Amino acid sequence: MLAADVRTRTNAGIGTDTVALSRRIAIVLIAMAINGVLYLAINAFPPREPQLLPRSVADDWLGWQAWTIWPYWLLLLAGPALTLAIGERRLLRATIRAYAIAIGLNATIWLLWPTRTVRPPLPQGLDALTEAAWRCLYALDGVNNCFPSGHITIPVVAAMGFAAQYPPMRAVVWIALAALAPSVVSTGQHYAWDVLGGLATATIGLLLAGRPLWRSARP
Repeated sequence: MLAADVRTRTNAGIGTDTVALSRRIAIVLIAMAINGVLYLAINAFPPREPQLLPRSVADDWLGWQAWTIWPYWLLLLAGPALTLAIGERRLLRATIRAYAIAIGLNATIWLLWPTRTVRPPLPQGLDALTEAAWRCLYALDGVNNCFPSGHITIPVVAAMGFAAQYPPMRAVVWIALAALAPSVVSTGQHYAWDVLGGLATATIGLLLAGRPLWRSARP
């Protein structure tokens, strides 16, 4: 289906200028490295005392679920994976521009108004693989920089680019993200407010720099 869609767009004069997979891999790795260094540095050394946001009804309703570590990791991988699939140059450029603006907004908020979450201790009594996934998460990520959630911002921007490249997959990718997104709350990494913040910065980035994505998303 994807191959047929790409051929259709190419025959229509759209999508003839593609980016090689090796170049896309390099772009994604560079973006991940920049975001990772920026996020972890501000997380470890916040410029002021991080503020604790209040819990919401959504936080209490979702609760804490140990098994949701797996959809959480899938959500983290979704951004890079979806971006790698965007081969059309103009769509990839628009996606990267929107990503840069959205992450820039996130970083600005992390610096000017740092926030934190309260997460439970490492869960015990789980199977070895699930416990290892939790240990890896706690070793890599701290409790700061929770608002807005970059774990929401990044896959939303990437999904917009992916959906523009492959319109028949649009519903599938958005349903999948909607199913995975609550895991950022049920793992204790974020509050519901952080999810809304991540959606907001992603939307701003897409509105300011993702015009080709909006045009391609039209039926």
